Amino acid sequence: MYPARQKTALVLLLWLLGAVGLSVISVSTVAAQKSALEDIFVVRDVILDERAETAAAARTQALAKGQREAFRRLEARLIRSVHRGLAESVDADTLRFLVDAIQIDDEKTSNVRYLANLTVEFKPDAVRNLFRFLGVPFAELRSRPLTVAPVLARVDRYILWDDPNPWREAWRNDPEGAGLVPMLAPIGDLSDLAGLSVDQAVAGEPEALAQLAARYGARGVLVAIANVFETEPGILRTDVVTVPVGLPEMAPFSISVVGIDGDGEAGLFARAVGEIREVVEDEWKAANAITSSEISRVRAAVPISDLKNWVDVRVRIALVPAVTNVQVVALTATAAEVEIDHRGDLTRLIRSFERFDLILEETGLGPGTTPGTGQPSAETPLTHVIRLAGS
Repeated sequence: MYPARQKTALVLLLWLLGAVGLSVISVSTVAAQKSALEDIFVVRDVILDERAETAAAARTQALAKGQREAFRRLEARLIRSVHRGLAESVDADTLRFLVDAIQIDDEKTSNVRYLANLTVEFKPDAVRNLFRFLGVPFAELRSRPLTVAPVLARVDRYILWDDPNPWREAWRNDPEGAGLVPMLAPIGDLSDLAGLSVDQAVAGEPEALAQLAARYGARGVLVAIANVFETEPGILRTDVVTVPVGLPEMAPFSISVVGIDGDGEAGLFARAVGEIREVVEDEWKAANAITSSEISRVRAAVPISDLKNWVDVRVRIALVPAVTNVQVVALTATAAEVEIDHRGDLTRLIRSFERFDLILEETGLGPGTTPGTGQPSAETPLTHVIRLAGS
């Protein structure tokens, strides 16, 4: 038997070891989640193909052009289309400063030609500071995926799962995108056919479309109804009406795309997919853009069930892109009180929290009080509560 004092020390040691174990797990989780966030500032698959008098000169020119092309793609990812154009105006020295690392794959050379596949990793803080200095609003919060229900309107009927449906194939042939809003095309297997009929898709039937979204782990469905007709001999046009279901921040919209001479339905629909992606991305960036460098502060209570729960919530808060600093001002066995410095308004912060399965809601309370004591704790009002979604 252990003496009482030794037993107490042993229990304390075991608790500390458990806490360390949780911290190790938390650190690995943080690393994985942080890596996923920073991946937004990584641009892959920039194809280099340059000719010059020598292979060395071709390589130098190719890498310079490739890094500028990578920045152009990053700009397109983070900035609305109306604000773009920085990639062409940024000088070479600034561009070199923005680049953190490059990776070159599939390198091939001849006497006068250089070919490679380039990956460029940019410095997140340097890019953010450049955009803020230039007064360009940008977004870096990645949306949960949404699913597309591509309905083709022929003269006599609507087509969703039946073949041929070149509109559905255009979405399936297009990757989910390198932007902030992944858009997934359904497979069209038996489960899809059984869960959603073409009539339900056209009618925007919420329950059936919600089931489709759940099947693909999406936050909602974009029903895209496209027709196709010939405006003049050899020239096709498509008008697409899109209806978002389960996507409250997005309004219905429509686009029209005219093909080029000799362009078939496949090429026409491929361009229509690109234009829809552009509209959806712009809507998301407009709703989540950080337009000011000013820092705001919110004080919130965090109910705690155990140490693991507290570590999980604390990690998630720190990963929210809009959050610049988190300070724990009070901590008890059942609750914590934190001050969160953030960029952007409170609505955007709430939306950012949701992306990390955190609920930030108002308390209706007045000045801050220390959890469990009822005593005033600071001048900043305790106005919100933070909890894990589903808890």
